[in-house]
Amino acid sequence: MAFDTSGLSAYVEEQNFPLLTKALAGGRTAELITKQTGVKGETALNLMDVDAVMAQSGATCSFDATGNDVTFTQRNINAKHVQINMEFCPKKLEGFYLRSQLAPGAIQDSMPFEEMFSNYLVEKIQDEIEKIIWQGDDTSGSGNLAMFDGLLIPTASFTDCNTTAYDSSVLTSLEIGDMVEAIQRVYAITPSAAAAQPDFKIFVGLDKFRLLAAALLSGNGLTSGGGQLASYQSDFDPFRMVYPGTNIEVIGVNGLTGHNGVYGASLSNLVLGLDLEEDSSNLEVWYSKDNRTIRVACEFIMGTQVAYPDQVGKVAI
Repeated sequence: MAFDTSGLSAYVEEQNFPLLTKALAGGRTAELITKQTGVKGETALNLMDVDAVMAQSGATCSFDATGNDVTFTQRNINAKHVQINMEFCPKKLEGFYLRSQLAPGAIQDSMPFEEMFSNYLVEKIQDEIEKIIWQGDDTSGSGNLAMFDGLLIPTASFTDCNTTAYDSSVLTSLEIGDMVEAIQRVYAITPSAAAAQPDFKIFVGLDKFRLLAAALLSGNGLTSGGGQLASYQSDFDPFRMVYPGTNIEVIGVNGLTGHNGVYGASLSNLVLGLDLEEDSSNLEVWYSKDNRTIRVACEFIMGTQVAYPDQVGKVAI
């Protein structure tokens, strides 16, 4: 006598929880740059400049204020109201292994694995916002990149560091052999007033950051041989380093991943406009009795602006 299993399908264990989620690079730019809150739409970024014209007066008691003016200008944050709406029918899970996570009863008025879903969705939203903060284009962007204008919109007004002012030639690519020079160009040619600020940083994509680190470790682009990598302060961060020989921090950001550019700017010069800081992290999850579905919503207002574009250095290929 033997077991006859010819009428059965091979068993596959499916009851392994929690669910695994795809890795995300995440967003850090929003935590670094300057925030302007209370923004509910297009909002002015108010700027001020003061002249300091000196004149020799000699040993007199004269007073001449000619040419010493205070100039007020504005650059607008073109903030947009963004919505993320989702709708789910838990009953659609009944025909699959996921039904083991459904609540007892015919009426399904709660989201299975809600905490895990909500946490991952917030991470996914922050990941997408990171990309829009840099590469968003309200006019010609596609998909999520069309939500609002990013920091690269005024790039034509940035200080071009990829010029013969640094060397007799210019960079035509940002491969591993180019990254050290690209950083050096931004460091050397960005206006001194910007580079002298204590919050001046150099930003690259995560892909370019890894090329830079590999170049430094191998001495690629350094006449003295191997480079030295220093972690940020005492906390190890795989995508932040103090560039050797300087006090300037190079930061890898996912918002520039896939983009052939290196940018140097003070954090106070890069502005993120939003109504409430926590809006993009707040999710509403509720059961709609009218539709018999679970609904999810997230709303926020956001936009960016560069206060003084000419004080941003760039090597953009």
